[in-house]
Amino acid sequence: MEIIVQDIIRQLIKSIKVIQLYGINHPSARQSYQPFFETLTGFLKNSGQIELAIEQYSISHDNQVIYQEREKDISIAFRLFRDGVRNIKITDGLEFDEMILFLEVMSQATREQDIALNLWECNFSHIDFYVIEEEDEDLNYELPVQEIKNIDLNAKLANIIVKEKLDMNEPIDLTLSEAELESLKTQMAHESREASLSVAISTLINFLQHDKSPEIIDSLTEMLAQCIDQHEFYNARLIVVSLNEYAKINAIDKYEKENIILDFKNFINTISDENLNQFLAFISLFSKKSLSYFIRLMPSVQRTERLEKLQDNVAYIAQSDYQPILIFLQSNNTDLIINTIAVLSRLDAEEIVGLLDPLCDYPRPEVRCSVIQAFEVFKQAARIAHFIGDEEAMVRIKAFQTLTVLNYPAIYNRLIARIKSRVFIDLELTEQKETFNCLVANGGQGLIKILKKMLFRWVLFGRKRYRITRKLAASALADINTDESRAILEQGMKKRNPTVKQACESALKQ
Repeated sequence: MEIIVQDIIRQLIKSIKVIQLYGINHPSARQSYQPFFETLTGFLKNSGQIELAIEQYSISHDNQVIYQEREKDISIAFRLFRDGVRNIKITDGLEFDEMILFLEVMSQATREQDIALNLWECNFSHIDFYVIEEEDEDLNYELPVQEIKNIDLNAKLANIIVKEKLDMNEPIDLTLSEAELESLKTQMAHESREASLSVAISTLINFLQHDKSPEIIDSLTEMLAQCIDQHEFYNARLIVVSLNEYAKINAIDKYEKENIILDFKNFINTISDENLNQFLAFISLFSKKSLSYFIRLMPSVQRTERLEKLQDNVAYIAQSDYQPILIFLQSNNTDLIINTIAVLSRLDAEEIVGLLDPLCDYPRPEVRCSVIQAFEVFKQAARIAHFIGDEEAMVRIKAFQTLTVLNYPAIYNRLIARIKSRVFIDLELTEQKETFNCLVANGGQGLIKILKKMLFRWVLFGRKRYRITRKLAASALADINTDESRAILEQGMKKRNPTVKQACESALKQ
């Protein structure tokens, strides 16, 4: 049970941090708190409740510490403890909206906010918490008494000298090479500049809350440009949000230009993962007028996982209005079309299916595969079935793979006819395998009997070529994995035909 509770807390902390970074409505946030809600409610159904004790730097369950963080600025436990929360109890019946509200309060906690008051104002039905008033608890934290040990430092030092074979008479050379000196200077300058910039930004933002003078606004605007040039996107986002919140100034507007956004290609493949996440959080503040520029940026992203994250962010920007990117569906550039389809498939809008229909017969197979992938998201199995007769093998394979996942029994008879056709034996092995996988996933009545006939079929001509079909039929019977299908494979092991025997033996081992 403790392992499950630890996983719940891990997902809770992750969800809070992602929401703090991207906001509650961002796709990355949804991907984080959706599994958290499922894990938590599953636990509550079995256990009835989960009760967490809050200490100054830790969270415990059943007297076992399951979360600990002593860095005050990032410790969830410290935020709760600071505002008097000592216990949180969540009971079975928790609603999704309650969980979202709870995460919003937890992720927005700052020094200026009273997290206990914010939680109390939510009036939860299935979340209870115990809060102490200042006079209820005497916070008398004393350092533990340490045992005083008498250590002979001279003896320790002598042991180290002997162990390391140090010659104390040898002169120490403190001279740095030119390269070492230059590297040290660069590192010190960078760290000094980064630290001083963060302090200056934090100070000016604090002033801005009470003094909206042009001097402070101009200084923050200049620092924003500096942060973007230096790829300091955490501070850049902080400045933009603060200027908008406290001074009602849209500081991001001047950066929503094609040349600026396309210049992001110079670092998007090379910056660290942490900095990439800060960059993505920063660009989530951009408006829909930047959408077309980000679509043009996507072909420059070389790493698949980074491209997918960028597509998630662009979809987030486009969720209120995706019209600006529809023009790319008419483009002659395959990469632009594919990336546009990927972004559209991330939007919760059924009408997008109709927008993609004209691309079902697009000349480039890569585009047709992207359409299939989008149709999978929208559960359009009937439309995907159209592609199993495509002229390109890669498109047909993609269609079979997708229909295997979606489960579309209406395709069953077409698959049987396809496997029985004369051309099937001439297809690539990958396509043959995916066809059988799709057949098993969508199998209808009598499938086992049909596979049995394929396995035991007597062939006069083309025996070597038919060997593959036997293996695929045997493998399909193994995937079905019923008493009847296993009995057929065991029967095949006793056949005199060596190819039947070999196919059944391989299938039983898989």
